[in-house]
Amino acid sequence: MADATVTWLRPRTPSGYSDTAALNDIHALLTSSDDGEQALLGDVAQILARAGRVMVRSRDIEVTTTETAFGWPVARVDSGDTTVTVRQEPAGPGLLIEITASTPGERDAVSVTLDGRPLHPVSPPGGHCA
Repeated sequence: MADATVTWLRPRTPSGYSDTAALNDIHALLTSSDDGEQALLGDVAQILARAGRVMVRSRDIEVTTTETAFGWPVARVDSGDTTVTVRQEPAGPGLLIEITASTPGERDAVSVTLDGRPLHPVSPPGGHCA
């Protein structure tokens, strides 16, 4: 199957509102606003969106390494309800990468690529595919 060409429905264009201008506005807002916390966060979110930098939830990512009983290294990455384990394939020299998500919502939030090619999901809902 040939690679599909992605055509952006709404091409991203520079907003004309620079990062420097956004930082200046955020600084002025934080040092002069008497609004409550929720209103202040909303104003900061609007400034970031105007600059083309929409706020998204940041995820904690924890990485640990251990060894198997045979002394082979194992890497484990935990983020939310998703765990990624990387280790040597027990029957050969290749890698075994296991991804587990403990909730359906978390499973839908995971995207996997290999050499720039999407493996999961092929067409993410609400994602960047046209």
